[in-house]
Amino acid sequence: MDFSKKIINWYKKNKRKLPWRETKNTYYILVSEFMLQQTRISQTTIKHYLNFIKKFPSLEKLAQAKEKDVLKKWEGLGYYSRAKYLHSFAKKLKNDKKFFPNKYKELIKYKGIGPYTGAAIASICFHEVIPAIDGNACRVFSRYFGIFNDITSTITKNRFRVTVSKIMDFEHPGIFNQAIMDLGSILCTPKSPKCLLCPVQDSCFSIQNGTVYKLPVKKIKRFIIHRFFYYLFICDRNKNICLNKRSTKDIWKGLYDFPLIESKQNLSIHEIIDKIWEKFRVRVSNNVIYKVEQKLTHQILSIRFFNCEILQDLKKNILFDNFCFISQNQIGEYPFPRPIILFLKHEKMI
Repeated sequence: MDFSKKIINWYKKNKRKLPWRETKNTYYILVSEFMLQQTRISQTTIKHYLNFIKKFPSLEKLAQAKEKDVLKKWEGLGYYSRAKYLHSFAKKLKNDKKFFPNKYKELIKYKGIGPYTGAAIASICFHEVIPAIDGNACRVFSRYFGIFNDITSTITKNRFRVTVSKIMDFEHPGIFNQAIMDLGSILCTPKSPKCLLCPVQDSCFSIQNGTVYKLPVKKIKRFIIHRFFYYLFICDRNKNICLNKRSTKDIWKGLYDFPLIESKQNLSIHEIIDKIWEKFRVRVSNNVIYKVEQKLTHQILSIRFFNCEILQDLKKNILFDNFCFISQNQIGEYPFPRPIILFLKHEKMI
């Protein structure tokens, strides 16, 4: 039996039961692929997927939705640019009156659909013979073929695509790609791989040569930035909460948070009070009412929340013209980043 047949036979007996594998609906598969970018499959992901397609059951419904509502349904998954690109894809197809692209080369023209996502959708939905090379696939094939090149390199990924395209199943390319995904997730794991259960152990380079734990080779360049956020929790006289919509090219764009003082270094309480007064003309209490640390891909955020005392009518304070005020019963309508959600839960507002 050749490689692809062994892999597919193993997959049919051992595949993970996932809701997007129970459908041929191209839109549902599209949503799942966007959600799984940079995210491991978990019960949380599955729950978000089911809630998302319930709220937006078709590409047309998604195209008609407001960005705020799309981000709200994505809330908790992180990497919110994925939701925006998915929303943009739906709107572009509707506005241009185009059909869903059914070829890899057409799919990757859209923002948010890279080589892996494009190949996964093209092979699973439209049976195009093209390998989907993600982290799992790189690990499986670097070990199987004995490839010691850096898997983060574009040259190496292209080499994988050329090599794998020669051994993949031409009749069932989508099943083949999903089989490789599951093999990497279940057996050929980064740590403690289950080589004795592998369906292709007899022809695996790494098993024969004792290099399983040496592969894949991955050279990571990490540049970690430490940022300090000081949030102001402000209510007006009617107890409406002051919110800010993040609109700059930064983390959480399109989500809502509170008025913010940011620093590149940790500030003393007196420095914070002075900067808040200088920027917003409001007084802050000396006590931190909540603090949390948020670790992102290349950033660490140290976040503190402060209660503020209002000295004048906020409507007359031009410094707050770019903010909005909502009542507490509207909180559930707005999408927030995780630190704001944790704060609101701490304050028992959600």
